[in-house]
Amino acid sequence: MGATAPLRPDRPDTHATPVSTSDGELLEPIVCGSCQRILPGDARYCPSCCGEDGRRGALQGAIFLGAVLGVLAGGLIAAVWSSAVGVEQTRWSDVLATLATCITIGVAIGIFRTLRTRRKG
Repeated sequence: MGATAPLRPDRPDTHATPVSTSDGELLEPIVCGSCQRILPGDARYCPSCCGEDGRRGALQGAIFLGAVLGVLAGGLIAAVWSSAVGVEQTRWSDVLATLATCITIGVAIGIFRTLRTRRKG
């Protein structure tokens, strides 16, 4: 079989043509930081990573941000609760249940908020 071009080039294409904007400014092609594919200079997201309409990337970002905020909130609640009850009375199962609940709530809020803003605009 003959050699085929790779799907993802090792480096940016030096022969890619710049994109012209309405005000005459030229935008150089950009490379996706995740999959290393070459995108037009005016691309807001990578269709390969974020889906054709960008929804998959927005949901992934919302899930990540919700999980991080859930971990922070759950850790704060667990720390306050364990200091109020006493370190000797605190069980790991209660702390992990609090963290899991806060992570789940954070992820759900992130998803619902992203879906609501996508419907509005």
